[in-house]
Amino acid sequence: MLWFLLWFVLVVAAAAFLGYLALHLYRKAKALMREAAAASDRLGEITAAMDQPSAPRDAYRSDLR
Repeated sequence: MLWFLLWFVLVVAAAAFLGYLALHLYRKAKALMREAAAASDRLGEITAAMDQPSAPRDAYRSDLR
């Protein structure tokens, strides 16, 4: 009976520890994905601004058209 109780306590403790690690990993991954989404939004704004011409086409030299 003592061995059963010892193994039961060890298995429950291991399961609780693995659950804690899984929760910690989930929270870290969630924060990482939130940061990646924010960076993607900023990159989209920057590339959209770069696609817009900053000067009219007539302002360029004719040999560069």
